[in-house]
Amino acid sequence: MLRFICSTFDKILFSVNAVVAMQLPGFIQQYGQRISGHLAEAQYQLQKYQYIADQHYQGDILLLVRRYQMNSDPGINAAGDVVFDLIDRISLLTKHVSHLFESDYFLQIYYFIIELDLEIARATLQDYQLTIPLNIAAIATGIGFAVFVSLISGMTLKIFQRNT
Repeated sequence: MLRFICSTFDKILFSVNAVVAMQLPGFIQQYGQRISGHLAEAQYQLQKYQYIADQHYQGDILLLVRRYQMNSDPGINAAGDVVFDLIDRISLLTKHVSHLFESDYFLQIYYFIIELDLEIARATLQDYQLTIPLNIAAIATGIGFAVFVSLISGMTLKIFQRNT
């Protein structure tokens, strides 16, 4: 009876892990779309400062930032910091979008994990709806993860059986 329960639990665990892991490609895609949206918004905001730089600083936005930062007025000085942070954010988001959309699947997973923006991931998860995607990447991820978890749980169970 105990063997039957363990076998059933193992099958349920495998199935749940497969379905959960199958969500990863779709989640990465939605996360990438949200990152792209943040990038588009940041670029839109920077265009306004770029227009000022084009008019007064021969298009050199970094010169505009330096002038802002050198100003004795703390408000204008802080605006320079905001523009500089915006330039950095655009650079970071551009790299992130490139990694998520121009890499092969396993590199996408790697970059997703390494470059994860927790705030954007939480917002994506909040709007995410579970699906059962039927594409190779999702199925391979689901089965691969489920096999991995099954192997780990099987080895853990054997270790506990030896010790008892």
